[in-house]
Amino acid sequence: MTVGTELGPVEPESEEPEQPGKPGVKWKIFVGCLVGVFVLLGAFDLISGAAGLGGDTSASSTTSLAATHPAAASTSAAPLATASPIAVAPTASHQGLFPSPTPTLTPRSLAVGAIAAFGPEGMSDGDHPGSASRALDDGAQPWYSSWYLTPEFGNLQTGTGLLLDMGKTVTVSSVQLNLGGQAGATVQVRVGDTPVLADMFIVSSASDVGGMVRLPTEVAATGRYVLIWFTALPPIGHGEYQVSVYDATVDGTVGS
Repeated sequence: MTVGTELGPVEPESEEPEQPGKPGVKWKIFVGCLVGVFVLLGAFDLISGAAGLGGDTSASSTTSLAATHPAAASTSAAPLATASPIAVAPTASHQGLFPSPTPTLTPRSLAVGAIAAFGPEGMSDGDHPGSASRALDDGAQPWYSSWYLTPEFGNLQTGTGLLLDMGKTVTVSSVQLNLGGQAGATVQVRVGDTPVLADMFIVSSASDVGGMVRLPTEVAATGRYVLIWFTALPPIGHGEYQVSVYDATVDGTVGS
């Protein structure tokens, strides 16, 4: 027996309606975007770090150098300063190579402060003390000694002369005398700091002289007093011996 089933018209199969978007899909999209952002930021950091590493190479090199060689690192890290000119004072060697010129004083006629007749005992027994100043006047009247019967003062004394007080320390270069008479006198130039015969040094001498006489100093002559000292007298005739000084001039410089 056949059972018949009456089938109604077959309706087309309808599609299942779309369901609203699922939350899981959106969350995946959000996470994906977030990961992309982190990737970009990481790439940016890598690029920046590489740039910074390249620009700070010297600093890292200095740090590494400091770790291994502290002295070298401190030297290289110090900033370079521009050297400025430094004035150098002349040293003894410089002065020896380039000595400064020493001024040279030219001897000249020196002023005489005072003059006195002088004997073996000093100014107390000089010949004709009242006329001693004539030796500085360059006049017709001379200072003259006492007369004696021998050139050596008749063995009565050892000499006679004139003491010139320069008033200050001087350096004597020469003494000029105008003796006016004939030759025969023996004369010394003595210089010292005290008016004592034994304390004054002989710096020049001449024998058998007369007329104009120049007596340059033979050794360094520095002092306040200049003594013109005669140890032998020239003849004046009639068996008499006497010396006359018309003028006396001292050349030199002031000071020692």
